[in-house]
Amino acid sequence: MRARDRKLRIGDAERETAIALLGEHLTSGRLDLVEYDERCARVVAARSGDDLDALFRDLPDTTPASGATWAPGRRPARTRPRAEVLLGLGGAALLLVLVVVTRDLWLLGFLAVFLIAWVARRR
Repeated sequence: MRARDRKLRIGDAERETAIALLGEHLTSGRLDLVEYDERCARVVAARSGDDLDALFRDLPDTTPASGATWAPGRRPARTRPRAEVLLGLGGAALLLVLVVVTRDLWLLGFLAVFLIAWVARRR
């Protein structure tokens, strides 16, 4: 975006993109929950691209969501799907613990379906 465009009013799509980027910083540990909440409130109140840029000045670059209409005024970096991997492994571990505790072997079928779907989604 050019400097002149940063002064134009923003819409809901730009705000949603900014909140998604803040969520990435939260999951990577750069923001704590209180600061994330404060910045999200400021995103909702933002009127221009300059207002949004101010929220990202002290954070490293991230890649905006595909089709995003707003991005911080810096070059994007690659994203890491660490949260997705941890969520998938946590779900598999939970199903495995459920099988061990209940001794119901038929639950292994759910574990197999879950793992197949998770691996297929990651490709």
